[in-house]
Amino acid sequence: MKKRELIALIVFLFLFPLFSHASGESISQTYQRSYDEEGKGNYTEAIFILMQAERLEEKSYLFHLRLGWLNYLAKKFPDSANAYQKAVRLNKDSIEARLGLMLPLMAQGRWAEAEKTGKEILLLDRVSYLANSRLAYIYYNMKSFKEAETYYRKVLQGYPGDVEMQAGLAWSLLKQDKKEEADKVFSEILKIAPNHVTANVGIKMIKGK
Repeated sequence: MKKRELIALIVFLFLFPLFSHASGESISQTYQRSYDEEGKGNYTEAIFILMQAERLEEKSYLFHLRLGWLNYLAKKFPDSANAYQKAVRLNKDSIEARLGLMLPLMAQGRWAEAEKTGKEILLLDRVSYLANSRLAYIYYNMKSFKEAETYYRKVLQGYPGDVEMQAGLAWSLLKQDKKEEADKVFSEILKIAPNHVTANVGIKMIKGK
């Protein structure tokens, strides 16, 4: 075999897996079919299609990121967490993979692990809205209401008009028996959103109704 032919063969053998796999379609076609099924709400089918590229995409950050998302949508939370953790290992500075990881951890009530992941995000982006708001929610569910209050206030510094964060703050205050402060926040919410369900519940509790 001539040197030129040998080089051509090596190049072909190297590139062929990138464009073809067992199903006979390109990687890009596999991804697109997976997106199409996700768009239809067929999350399990989208996962099945994506997994056809697993062997070739084993070391792909985006493959595991997408697999984590699809498994989360399919409510396969342990699989989702595993995929997101692989994505984090493949890109240690990734904020998006850690934000994704928080979702299945929170869905399973794995609060301590979700807290750790949120704190890792804040080392990379200290003003992350999602990380701070989720940490507030996590601390609330861990019954660490003082910490929840701290994080709700932190979010509200940058997003003072966020009604849901205001509600979270009010409930964190109420759980600490800071009724006067909670009443004030609930009242502010109801001034602009009179039908807000949890704010109405909170205000009735304070007033003993």
